[in-house]
Amino acid sequence: MFVSRLTGVAIILILAGCAGTSSSDVPEMSVRPELVIATDATFAPFHYFDDRLAITGFDIELARLLADRAGYVSRVIAVPYDGLFDELVAGSYDVVAATTGITPERETKYLFTIPYYDTCQAALVRTGDGEPESLAELRGRRVGAAGAGTSVRALDGLTGVVPVLLSSGDATENIIQEDGSVPVLENDTIDALIVDEMDAIESARASNGHLRVLSEPVALEQYGMVLAPGRSILKRELDRALRELRADGTLANLEREFGLERGEDWPINFPR
Repeated sequence: MFVSRLTGVAIILILAGCAGTSSSDVPEMSVRPELVIATDATFAPFHYFDDRLAITGFDIELARLLADRAGYVSRVIAVPYDGLFDELVAGSYDVVAATTGITPERETKYLFTIPYYDTCQAALVRTGDGEPESLAELRGRRVGAAGAGTSVRALDGLTGVVPVLLSSGDATENIIQEDGSVPVLENDTIDALIVDEMDAIESARASNGHLRVLSEPVALEQYGMVLAPGRSILKRELDRALRELRADGTLANLEREFGLERGEDWPINFPR
């Protein structure tokens, strides 16, 4: 899960032409339009660079399948998060596939596909005597969140806590280190960290028993592919393709492939 931020273009499609033939010799073929998919590739297993520095992940492979099912040829590029959505609106690419939670505020700025994955914001805490065992026990304690997105929104929804805004912007990677450690918890700066479900679970697993995830979700969340305002036709095409992939089992298979199924030992009691 803990993937360093990298930038640059990850994938180049090579189109081979036919040499030595005249135009009359080449059978007429329909050319599928290109769909450019952008991501910041920083959040495994959803979007990340693999060992060969190719972009992959659940979001990316799903976006490619959606593009193909909707009749497009896909191309994936990596864009730093700070400019990801501004460049979408400017028309630099067609779709953002980057685990973007659907919120009312964001829906005033962008179009979203129908949700493709249900997740949540979770509370990561220390283990040991006197540490919180439930969301109710966070009352009166210092609870932190980083960034300016759904983690902070979830923190705002907690009553009776002492909120601590750790940083602004997209800065979760500055709070959770590449090895999974969380200094602000380990040095007692805060008593709980509100963070994406997968980040919380991976941090707890990497902590050698020093951290744990509270079993109650702090706030439920749904991810959607993001489009620029005015791309309603493309939204309809991708929504239709997503419904088909869900109905024929392709979406469930992709979740299994990237380890996103919640088994009986899942530490969060996610609504089923």
